[in-house]
Amino acid sequence: MRKQEKFRVQSSQVAALTRPKTITYAMYNTAMDHRYVQFGCGMCAPETWQNFDAGPAFWLQSRLPFLTPLLVKQGFPPYPKNIQYGDVIKGLPVPAGSAEAVYCSHVLEHMALDEFRLAIRNVFSYLRPGGTFRLVLPDLEQLIGIYTGDPTPAACSRFMQEAWLGETTIPRGLKSIPAAVFGRARHLWMWDYKGMAAQLAEAGFTDIRRAQMGDSPDPRFKEVESDYRWKDCLGVDCKRP
Repeated sequence: MRKQEKFRVQSSQVAALTRPKTITYAMYNTAMDHRYVQFGCGMCAPETWQNFDAGPAFWLQSRLPFLTPLLVKQGFPPYPKNIQYGDVIKGLPVPAGSAEAVYCSHVLEHMALDEFRLAIRNVFSYLRPGGTFRLVLPDLEQLIGIYTGDPTPAACSRFMQEAWLGETTIPRGLKSIPAAVFGRARHLWMWDYKGMAAQLAEAGFTDIRRAQMGDSPDPRFKEVESDYRWKDCLGVDCKRP
């Protein structure tokens, strides 16, 4: 799917998400310190959540807004105004023990292993006792199952493309500049449930379980979850004790 088409799909799906009832509700949650934090939010930024993104395209639009038309022309979306720049690896501006919930969708697989471990420990610190961390990302086990069940010569290439692990070409010269600037598109470390659960447990999380879209008892997660991000993917739900 071309980048422009991908973002058109994302935008239409985001529009279908549950809309926040009132801005007052979001202000109440902040005032009562009932924080709902989402990092790597992309285009999904409900008013009732504190939304962070660290993508270079968002950084450029937030710091150099005159570049937005050029970036949009290149296929990058115009980001919602209620997003803050924040890198969960370096640490978000979220007080320790203040978050009711933290959510991320298709973010962790873009991190190197050491970055991932820093990120989940930071998430643990943001949550209040009993708070929920919920995540979704590609399911390595499912992708391997598709690969091993495919007898055709194209199976290997199809796996690499579906897993976003390879490059069909390496840009050179001036064409290499966008790849260097926006180089986090590819996946750096993939996960299955067993591996993810072990890492979360090591970081201190408990009540770790596989999750399905919409199965959280907290209805606020419906504001950030969407079918096209969860379908055939690995969802995990866990808590800070």
